[in-house]
Amino acid sequence: MLGLARSPSQRWRGTPMYQNVQLLRAVAAFMVFCYHALPQYKAMGGASDVFARFAAVGFAGVDVFFVISGFVAALTTLDKERTAAKAMQFLKRRVLRIYLGYWPFFGLALLVFWQSGFALSSLDLLGSFFLASVDMPRLLLYVSWSLTYELIFYGLVAATFAFPARSVAVLAHVAFLLLGGALLSKWGEPLSPTFIFLGFLVEFLAGALLYIHRDVLRKRWWLVAGFVAVFLAYWCGASRMATDGTIRIATFGAGALFLVMLAIVLEQSRTWIAPRFAAGLGDASYTLYLLHLVLLVIFAGHVRDALTVNPYLREAGFFVFLAVGVALSRLLYLRLELPLYRWSIGAARPAKA
Repeated sequence: MLGLARSPSQRWRGTPMYQNVQLLRAVAAFMVFCYHALPQYKAMGGASDVFARFAAVGFAGVDVFFVISGFVAALTTLDKERTAAKAMQFLKRRVLRIYLGYWPFFGLALLVFWQSGFALSSLDLLGSFFLASVDMPRLLLYVSWSLTYELIFYGLVAATFAFPARSVAVLAHVAFLLLGGALLSKWGEPLSPTFIFLGFLVEFLAGALLYIHRDVLRKRWWLVAGFVAVFLAYWCGASRMATDGTIRIATFGAGALFLVMLAIVLEQSRTWIAPRFAAGLGDASYTLYLLHLVLLVIFAGHVRDALTVNPYLREAGFFVFLAVGVALSRLLYLRLELPLYRWSIGAARPAKA
C-alpha cells in the first residue's frame, strides 16, 4: 500500500502505518511537553519569545492525538472481519497498550511526587490507577484524563464490529454531523463535562472519516488548501487562546484534522515522507506524554536553579533538557514499553493443544 511503513510496534502488531502520521504523534507529544514546561521556562527568566508563543498553545497537541487515534482506529478495524472475536482482539490490544504503558509511569510518578513532598492524600489515587476519573486536579498524572476518554472511544469502536464496514462508515458520518451540530448549539457557552467529552469524540470521529476518505487525498493541490486551513485554524485558536469550549474544537480541533490531512497528502502524493528515524519517535510519543510530568518535577527541584546563573546556560540548559526528555522517552519505549507489550500479547495467547 502506498505510503505505508512499519515501525517496531507496527511490525509486532502487524499493522502498517503512515510514517508522516507517526511523526505527528511525536510532534503532538512534544507540544504537550513544551506547554507544561513553559512555566518552568518563565520562572527561569527565559528569553525566547518564539518558544513561549509555541509552548502557549502546546495543549492543542491533545487534539492532534484524538484525531490520529480516530484515524488509526479506522485503519486497524474497518478491513477486519466483523466478528465478536475480532472486536475482542482489538479491544484487548488497545486496553493492554494503554494500561501497560501507563502503570510503570504511574508508579514512577508516585515515588517521585512522594519524595518531592506532594500532598498525595488530596489525590484520587485509585481512580488515577485504573483511569477511572477525569477530575484533572485530583489525578496523579493529570494528563491521564485523555486516556480515560481513549478507553471509552475504543469501547465504542469495538461495538461497531456488530455492523458491516459500510454501515460503520455511514454511522461515523451521521454521528459526526449530529454531535457537531449539538456542539455548535453551545457556541460561546461553558461546556458541561458531557459536552467536553463529545467535543473530543467529534475529533476522534473526524480522524476516522479522514481514513475513510483517504483515497481522494492523493492530489498535490490538496496541499495548498491544507496549509491555508492549518494556518487559519491555528491562528484563530491562538488569537482567541481557545483552551476549551466549542471554539477549541472549531479551531485547534479543525487545525488538528487539517494537519493530519496534510501529513497524509504529503505521503500519498510522495511529496515528502518522514525519515524512518523521525517517524520512529512517534512510537515513543505515549512514553513522552506520560514521562514528561515526572521529568518536570525533577527539573524544578534539582536542575532549574543551577541553570539560572547566566543567560547562556539558562537557554542552552533548558533546551537540552527538552531534548533529553525526548531521547529518554525513546529509550524507555524500546527497553520498557515495547517489550512489556510484546510479553503481554504473547502471554494472552491461548496455548496450543
